[in-house]
Amino acid sequence: MTVIDDIKTRLDIVDVIGAQTPLQKSGKAFKANCPFHQENTPSFFVFPDKQSWRCFGACATGGDVFSFVMKTRDIEFGEALRTLAEQTNITLPNKKDTSKNDLILSINESANSYFQQYLASSSGTSTRLYLEKRSINGDSLSKFELGLSPPDGESLKNHLLNQGFAVEELVNAGVTRIPETGPARDIFRNRLIFPIRNSKNELVGFGGRTLNDTGPKYLNSPKTPIFDKSRLLYGLYLAKETASENGLVVVEGYMDTIMAHQNGFANVVASMGTALTEPQVLEIRRLTKDVIMALDADSAGQQATLRSLESSWNIFQRMPRNRFQEGMTYTEQSDLNLRVAVLPEGQDPDQVIRDSPEKWREFTEQSTTLFDYLVPALSSQIDIESPRGKAWVVQKLSGFITAIPEPIEQDHYVQILASSLSINEETLRASITRSSGQQQTRKTDQTRDNSFLTSPESTFNKQLHDPIEDYYLAWIIQEPKLTLECAEVLPEYFLRPENREIIVQLHKLGPENYAESGTTWLRESLQPELIVQLESLIGKSLPQLDRKNVILAINNTVVRLEERYLRELKAEEAIRFLEISNEPLPVINSDSTLSTNKKIRENELLRTSLRQIISKGK
Repeated sequence: MTVIDDIKTRLDIVDVIGAQTPLQKSGKAFKANCPFHQENTPSFFVFPDKQSWRCFGACATGGDVFSFVMKTRDIEFGEALRTLAEQTNITLPNKKDTSKNDLILSINESANSYFQQYLASSSGTSTRLYLEKRSINGDSLSKFELGLSPPDGESLKNHLLNQGFAVEELVNAGVTRIPETGPARDIFRNRLIFPIRNSKNELVGFGGRTLNDTGPKYLNSPKTPIFDKSRLLYGLYLAKETASENGLVVVEGYMDTIMAHQNGFANVVASMGTALTEPQVLEIRRLTKDVIMALDADSAGQQATLRSLESSWNIFQRMPRNRFQEGMTYTEQSDLNLRVAVLPEGQDPDQVIRDSPEKWREFTEQSTTLFDYLVPALSSQIDIESPRGKAWVVQKLSGFITAIPEPIEQDHYVQILASSLSINEETLRASITRSSGQQQTRKTDQTRDNSFLTSPESTFNKQLHDPIEDYYLAWIIQEPKLTLECAEVLPEYFLRPENREIIVQLHKLGPENYAESGTTWLRESLQPELIVQLESLIGKSLPQLDRKNVILAINNTVVRLEERYLRELKAEEAIRFLEISNEPLPVINSDSTLSTNKKIRENELLRTSLRQIISKGK
């Protein structure tokens, strides 16, 4: 999750706009006299479900919370970002912060080299024997850069000080801490060290396993500007190469991951002992839709599995479903294929793989669907022979069933659940419908409850990463000269503020100038918090196409972005007219609806034409 995503999760556009403009509830929306022009009848609407606003009057414009603040205060994106960050108590990175981050990375790499050298020395003999007993071979030692921290609490600190780093810098990097009394001490003492790298292969922190049963079994780096355990998956930088083809298998621990990779299972990552978090799930979803949870089978492990499954399911239900034109680089993005590998009771993935890699392969290949796992897992927690027990299981699974978009698949799971609970299918359908209606009512009242296992998590229903936007921008950014030949896209077509601001800056520069200057100017002009998105676009893998087909694909993408924008505009107009149907028609731009319909028809014709061209070119 980016800083901008984080800001949007903490804001409700109704609250932001309502603090400056009196809003009146109007069905599912809110309305007001437009704050940007004089009018007597409200034409300004706010849509909470989409976290957007639109003026249907003289302004004829709209946007998200960032757009509103920019227009209200007549400021640029960067200033609006700083305003909202301050409002949500979020610290923004700056150029200085970026250099600080580079310093932390340098300290981590130096510490990592020291830990590895110490493990290889005579002082590491017993630890190397421990790793041999755990079946960790030399290749894994090197691949995962395992190390050892000295027991005295001073050696690493002194080593890094001798390299020119300051104590304050070591504390900020999370490798030392200053106790209440005495000098700074190493955080990791007499621990097996697991370097933790992010998806970009940057060394952001460490995990340490105790070797003498003192202190917690596992200890992680403290939170730093570049390390947050909840946002990372151990081994992802190694697993991402195979993720698109093989999916990802999520385990709990460092050793589980290392043993899996050592035996050829390169698609395994670890949540580092916690239930999957939203940032972790988003990292996974950028790479694949196929995920297997392989956690311990004991009661505690099952509870962890249930928490992770709930977290993952809720997050993916809140993410927008993006569909793309057939024949384009991106295929249709379906929902998460979340499965569960049920391990033998009392065994973890590390042990299973050590005992028999083939058995592990069987467990993952025979992983059960989320629903097939949930029915017995939930049923084991309550007496399902009792009416109350049956009702409880149905209530917990209603949200899952109703969220399935395919009617045949939905019907299949209804039959399974009815059979498992020994209840009539029609009775079950009625109960699910009633439960779904109650949930929808709660959603309308701004109290979401998507939970099918435990209590609901905090709302995150904003637009996040959008592959079709990234696809267009990646081409334009990586091939600047394409801006001279491809259709120009409007900023309002982009849902993500980062992408919208990049387009705004490109428009300011102009296609001719950008074709000459390329990304150099963008790096200098963008806010520091947008550089991450820019670098991801620069590094994005693109298909090998000849120039003609590249231009065709990009233009087709522009048309798809326009279609999405027009459909959203049409939907907003429909809501607005529905809400004012019993009121006097306001004096607004009466041609707006006709204009939108005309543009939609023109867009449809253009899409049809492009599809024909693409089809002929195959």
